[in-house]
Amino acid sequence: MIKDLLQEGFLLKNRGHYKHAIEVFYKALEEDNDSTELLLEIADLYYKMHNEEKALSYIEQILNKNPEHIEALKLLKQIFISKNAFDRAEQTAKNIYCISQNVNDLVEIFKLLNLQGKFDEVFEYQIGNPNIYIYLEQAKALYYKKDFKQSEEILKKALNMDSENQEVLLTLGQVYYAQNQKDKCVELLPQLIQDDENPDLLNFYGAVSSYCGDFKAAKNYVLRAIKLRPKNDEYYFNLANIYYKQGDVAYAKQYYNHAISLNPENRNYHFALANLYYSEKHYKRALEELQDNFFEADLLKAIILYDTGYLALARKELNKLAEEQANNPILLDYKERINNELGLN
Repeated sequence: MIKDLLQEGFLLKNRGHYKHAIEVFYKALEEDNDSTELLLEIADLYYKMHNEEKALSYIEQILNKNPEHIEALKLLKQIFISKNAFDRAEQTAKNIYCISQNVNDLVEIFKLLNLQGKFDEVFEYQIGNPNIYIYLEQAKALYYKKDFKQSEEILKKALNMDSENQEVLLTLGQVYYAQNQKDKCVELLPQLIQDDENPDLLNFYGAVSSYCGDFKAAKNYVLRAIKLRPKNDEYYFNLANIYYKQGDVAYAKQYYNHAISLNPENRNYHFALANLYYSEKHYKRALEELQDNFFEADLLKAIILYDTGYLALARKELNKLAEEQANNPILLDYKERINNELGLN
């Protein structure tokens, strides 16, 4: 009898009839009320029906019976992620790894650490035999920290394991792009399989298409990425850059501001908008967007001082910046201009 109920329940579940499947598993549970596997199926079905509180109540019953039930813990972790409770998801992932000592469960910890910006913690684990996904998450942590060279080295180790892994190839492309090695991005494209459900890949295609001057295709790719992930600030920033390169300042402003509204702390977004205002000679608006202690922003402030006739002040600011980047070509160019105009050469 219970075997028949299980078969019926799994059949209903596979067909997406979750409510009816739960009813069948309830009947099975009446015959075997100690079954943690039945409780897990019911919890999973409630989770699929977006009733997380019910799912949690059944997971609690499972863990009361068996605190080391890995599948229940994995479902618990997934519920925490869906609720954006990433710290609790991280702790649950760590509990899972303590039980399993499985390298794939360690990958899940690394994903959650990266998601929370805890990049240094990714490297606190001793790993005997890293797999490709360990390398991938380590490379992502370094990429987020802007340690692009080291990230590239680790990604190449991953590619030695699987030269066609799409996630590794895409991350390598993002690392190349961040280092302004855009010709390498173009060379990488034939190795990437187009996936209309992968917004990061679509965004990358958009960025590379823009570099190649195909703005129509670039916008199309990024707009498709935004449709899949409408709250990703990087996509709006990329779209703004495309419009700016195309000379459509109105749309560029709109999307720079959209990116800033989603991530107001990102100084690069403010700098890009400031640069746009500067190109229109709206110096006051440009200065409002420029943040302190940021070389490019401070350099643009000095350039605005120069453009508005404050040569001595501009020279003073440029001399300060020279202590940080003495060989910056833009800085050197403006220092020479000012010195010529002040007769100091």
